[in-house]
Amino acid sequence: MAENSPKIPLIRFSTDEFPEAERFDAWHRAMAPMFEIPARELDRPFRGTAFTYLMGRMAFGGTDVDALAYSRTSAKIRADGIDHYLIRLDFTPETPEGMLFVIDLGQPIELPLAPMNCLCIFIPRDMVDGAMQGVASLHGRVITGARGRIFADFMKVLASQAGGLANQDGPAMADSTVALMRSCLEPHQDSDSPTRSVLDATQLGRARRLIDAHLSSPDLGPEMLCDGLAMSRASLYRLFQPVGGVARYIQQRRLQRIHDLLCSPDELRRISEIALSHGFADEAAFSRAFRREYGYTASEARATRGLQKVERIAGAPERLAASPPVRPMLWGDWMNRLAD
Repeated sequence: MAENSPKIPLIRFSTDEFPEAERFDAWHRAMAPMFEIPARELDRPFRGTAFTYLMGRMAFGGTDVDALAYSRTSAKIRADGIDHYLIRLDFTPETPEGMLFVIDLGQPIELPLAPMNCLCIFIPRDMVDGAMQGVASLHGRVITGARGRIFADFMKVLASQAGGLANQDGPAMADSTVALMRSCLEPHQDSDSPTRSVLDATQLGRARRLIDAHLSSPDLGPEMLCDGLAMSRASLYRLFQPVGGVARYIQQRRLQRIHDLLCSPDELRRISEIALSHGFADEAAFSRAFRREYGYTASEARATRGLQKVERIAGAPERLAASPPVRPMLWGDWMNRLAD
């Protein structure tokens, strides 16, 4: 790496930067993008530290924090729009070498009250599901055996060497991580045709990207997808059957896009106009679908400008010198940007 090459973006965050009475709240804000954390009585000053590198569309970091409970409820999953996998390597007195497990942030989970000393990889679902299959089935499970140990060792090496990477190395590191995930984390297939499952995962990733690129197109539907993917309707329907079907998936993505627009202060169009531009021909049907998906109305989402979601603050490297009260929110913004 040339000496003048910009290094990979890094945020370091410590509650030590805050007055004792504000430390838990600071940590709570930093975790708000993904987890709900109930308050608890503390018998000593709360302490937590974290670091996060942004590597292309992947975030890699580490955490050392006092005992807290973390959860993702169905309501939070619907509201925050974060659709990633989290790979965690936890270090405890019982497992000093590390315990590797997977969390699908699109599924509810409750993590028990415990201290956390871990390394973490956050990576968008489409990057993973486009390259491999079955990771969602590992949700909440510990990964053991030789393959798990290889991936755990990779995370340890990455932690020790990430500071020497150039910013331009980030996307390649993310791609390499996905390739190693496929080797080490993809569940063994019982099928006689493992190549077919890999092909399905690749096609599903392509289909999702095609859908996201045409959410405002009135022609988005099975016919467009079949033409764009060069596959039959039967193959398309089979591909989307595990995620609720083609029509349901398209509607979910359109609702998520509309939700994001309503949360943007720069979006000034009427709600009905936004809905019509995203394939909803009937305002009443849109209103019912939105409330069913998020548990509140589109008008409420616009009125609060997405306060159900973490406040967005630009996570550009030049902002990393921001004052301590702002810094934890930068991390949250990075999580939101990974899906871009």
